[in-house]
Parts: sequence; structure tokens; C-alpha cells
Amino acid sequence: WVKAFANQGESPSLYFWRSRDGLEVDLLVERNGKLYPMEIKATATLQPAHAAVLRKWRDLAGLGAEPALILANIPQAQSVSAGVRAVPWWSV
Repeated sequence: WVKAFANQGESPSLYFWRSRDGLEVDLLVERNGKLYPMEIKATATLQPAHAAVLRKWRDLAGLGAEPALILANIPQAQSVSAGVRAVPWWSV
């Protein structure tokens, strides 16, 4: 991500989020005033539960329409749950 932004002459704003009760989002990318939440998973077998923290963050942040991504060890992109899409980590 950092290299892709740099190639476009942009400096990425990257964040990590953790709630007081232990929920974590691995990566938040800020672009054009919006935050895009991402989780990074080593698994090749995604379950809807993998998207739970992303859905919770979107609810708390009030960004119900913002897309969320899971970067995973999968061969092709797939939908995990409403508003959450998984993509191969190597495609990013």
C-alpha cells in the first residue's frame, strides 16, 4: 500500500485501532477524508466471523457504507459478509 501511494505521489495515512474491550482493526487507510478498515488473515478458509470486528468498527464509526477488506491467503476475491470483501493479500 505504501508503495502504491508513493507511486501516485501520495503519502498514505495508516492507522491501527483497538477498543477498550479488546476489539482490533489491523489497518485503517485514510484516503480522501474516509477511513477504510482492513484485517489481515493468514488463513485460506475465511468464515463470516472473520468480518465481525470490521462490521463492529463500521457501526461504531458511523461509516455503514464504507467498504471493508480482509487481506487473506486466498486464490481470488470473495464476499465474506455484507459490506466486507476478502481479497488475496498478494493482489494488493
